[in-house]
Amino acid sequence: MIFSSLPILIVDMVGSVAMVIIAVLALNKARQLREVDTDNAIFLYLLWISTGFTIFAVSRSFSHILKQFLVLTANMDIWQIISPYTGAVNTVSFMLVGLITLFFNQSWKINEKILSSRGKLEETHVQLKSLNQTLEQKVIERTEMLTSSEHKARRIFEQSLDTIVMTDEKLRVTEINQAGITLTGYRKSDMLNREMSVGEFLGKPHEWQRIQHLLDTKEYILNEETDFLRSDGSQVRVLITGGVDYGAFGCGKSFHFIIKDINDKKEMEQQIAQADKLAALGELSAGVAHEINNPLGIILGYTQLMLKENSGFEEDLKTIEKHVKNCKEVVSDLLSFSRKGTKETGPVEVHKVVDGVVKFLSNHTDFRKVDIRLDLPEDQNFIVQGHAQELTQVMINLMINACHAIEETDGGQIEVSTRKVGDGQAGDDAVEIAVKDNGSGIRKQHLSRIFDPFFTTKPVGRGTGLGLSVGYGIIRRHGGDIMARNREDRGAAFIIRLPLKTDAADLIS
Repeated sequence: MIFSSLPILIVDMVGSVAMVIIAVLALNKARQLREVDTDNAIFLYLLWISTGFTIFAVSRSFSHILKQFLVLTANMDIWQIISPYTGAVNTVSFMLVGLITLFFNQSWKINEKILSSRGKLEETHVQLKSLNQTLEQKVIERTEMLTSSEHKARRIFEQSLDTIVMTDEKLRVTEINQAGITLTGYRKSDMLNREMSVGEFLGKPHEWQRIQHLLDTKEYILNEETDFLRSDGSQVRVLITGGVDYGAFGCGKSFHFIIKDINDKKEMEQQIAQADKLAALGELSAGVAHEINNPLGIILGYTQLMLKENSGFEEDLKTIEKHVKNCKEVVSDLLSFSRKGTKETGPVEVHKVVDGVVKFLSNHTDFRKVDIRLDLPEDQNFIVQGHAQELTQVMINLMINACHAIEETDGGQIEVSTRKVGDGQAGDDAVEIAVKDNGSGIRKQHLSRIFDPFFTTKPVGRGTGLGLSVGYGIIRRHGGDIMARNREDRGAAFIIRLPLKTDAADLIS
């Protein structure tokens, strides 16, 4: 009986050992998988169920081996005592495996939610990372743009030809550009250390009070004309534009001012006005002088005849002669004034006169929108005999007339050119100065009268009608000629022709 059951016994013993070994290996493998991914629910399930099966395998194998040993040693009574315990262990281990299986579904759902949440978190993390990189790039771009904008603003501030001043709420200077330093004559550090106010630069206190009142009521000023006091005590005429700036993010308010130097413009306007006044006075003086000169000549002639006849009134006649001569001297002085005084002349460089007039007028407000083109041969130096100041007066008058003619025209243009004319023989060479505009031109009925004194087509108060007549007289006194014509396309042209100096022929050949 024992011999016949030996194979079964061996199989039971070997199978029990093999079951334990396989269970332990499976448990070890599940533990390794669990260590690789601690968040994987399947690996956790495998670890738990492998643990249950290992407990079951060890319990069952131990009980089988122990039972066979007790049977072979005839100690079945001991087995009867132990078998309930081994059976209980097997039952508990199977229950553990069953419970693990039963609760795995719930654990799996929880794991799916965890994995889904983790996926969303990872996706959100990727998005946040992308947004962060995009934000960093935008910050870099905006920083570069801000830096570039600040650099441009700084360049405009520093290189502006007009004075730019920034002040605090008490109108004390906090920043000023180089043009302002040049205009005021103060060093920037001195202005900041002394906490100088904009009002200290104004020559008239009552004007500063008026400007302060405008700033308080309107919070801005626009093109306020006033005298500006420099560090050396001199004054220049300026236009001030400014306003309040409340800043950003709760910053305190400040004021910004742009100050434009119009001193040259004012001087030019005064010179032009004075030239018109002198021209008018000269023409009137010449007319009055001629009207008085004729009767004075008759009186003087008759007086001298009566003196020759010894009429007995010699003393009275001599008195009359004396006072008539005095009157003629006064008339002669009036005529000299109407001819612009001194008769002294000298060499005048035409290009120098033209360049000076263009530079002088370029600062005038009326000429800032006008395109002035110069066509002056660089290889030639035209020299005439005359008065530079008088020729400058003629050029200024022609340029102003051209500007007035195109002031209502878009794309207004004035062209000034010079050229040599003549047959090349000594004494026949001349220089032509042309002033051309693209304005409305000259009406045909006016062409024959434009050089007449007091003739003008300008509105009342805009001109006296003496500019061209005075210019005509000046050119004629210089031995030249001046003429006007309409251009073929559009506008008018004034041509001045002056004889060149004989000894300057070699310079222009």
